[in-house]
Amino acid sequence: MRRPALLVFAALFFAYEQWSFYTWMQMHGSATAGLAHAWMTLRQDPMVFMAWNDMGVFTAIVLVWLARDLRARGRAIWWWPATLIMGCPPLLVYLATGSDASPRAAAAGSDPAGPRAP
Repeated sequence: MRRPALLVFAALFFAYEQWSFYTWMQMHGSATAGLAHAWMTLRQDPMVFMAWNDMGVFTAIVLVWLARDLRARGRAIWWWPATLIMGCPPLLVYLATGSDASPRAAAAGSDPAGPRAP
């Protein structure tokens, strides 16, 4: 049940991102004007600036985890730039298709973090 739910959520989130980008472009007319507005908003509202900083730190942590997980599992590296560029949808698909999402991995009791140092 987890795998289909992640895939459906990834598709819905991707559609939401596309709608948001389209709406943003309609509001501002160009990416340059939209980015100028975003920069102005960041400078004027400390809470928005803090939220963007928090999202940046969280994104960096997820990308470091993803790079390590890709290497450990021998998976294709294209998941990393896809996640960096497109955000959550590729990450959700990766989680749905990864070995942690399979019943065999859960039944084997494998620790995805690997062995711990004493």
